[in-house]
Amino acid sequence: MARLTRQEILEKDSFMVLVEKIRQFFIHYRKQLLRSLALLGVVLIFFLGVLYYSARQKENSRNELALALEIYRSPVTKDISGSPPRGNNVSFKTSTEKYQKALEQLQGVASRHKNRSAGKIATYYVGLCLSALKRTEGAILQLKSLSQEESDYGALALAALAKVYRDSGNLEAETKTYQQLVDRDALTTPSETTAMHLARLYELQKKQKRAIEVYEKVIRDFPSSEFSSEAEQRLKKISP
Repeated sequence: MARLTRQEILEKDSFMVLVEKIRQFFIHYRKQLLRSLALLGVVLIFFLGVLYYSARQKENSRNELALALEIYRSPVTKDISGSPPRGNNVSFKTSTEKYQKALEQLQGVASRHKNRSAGKIATYYVGLCLSALKRTEGAILQLKSLSQEESDYGALALAALAKVYRDSGNLEAETKTYQQLVDRDALTTPSETTAMHLARLYELQKKQKRAIEVYEKVIRDFPSSEFSSEAEQRLKKISP
């Protein structure tokens, strides 16, 4: 029986024909393919490097924030003997000393990681530190900038900003800020509590129509809330 030649086998077997074409293709374009694979490897290594760097930066930002917040939340103790506090806990002799130290650390975190969650949280606490240090203008500047964000961080900043205005006696600015909170309806701030406070602020300014609108909102949107009955009672007193 005559043996089939290689060419005859290829002609009779379509699969082998395909294999042979692929083999010839790789032989012909071997250099180009190797260069492409090398370039793909470089791109992949670069991409993995970026991911690794980003993950490390995120972890570093969280660690830096944790250390700064440890200072912010540390106790104020007046140790007459002057001996250092026991353990690893940080403590300060005065609130001013504590908030000044926390401010320095938090400002660093906010600056280095301004686009990360840790940086935004740090910015929020920078505002709180400045407020505690009676640096009202600086606190407003920090919190107002963060409050522009349509995020939980922005809502928290708005709530803190409202308190700064209240502490400084700026009733009009406090009211406008609470109105923004109500309009935003953020999950980080209890809506019915915020709305009731806003209504009372309008009452203090003799803006009865606005107060009525907010009380009606509380009754309509939170019928089962404890504030609903209180809003109804307030409406009876101020409605014409």
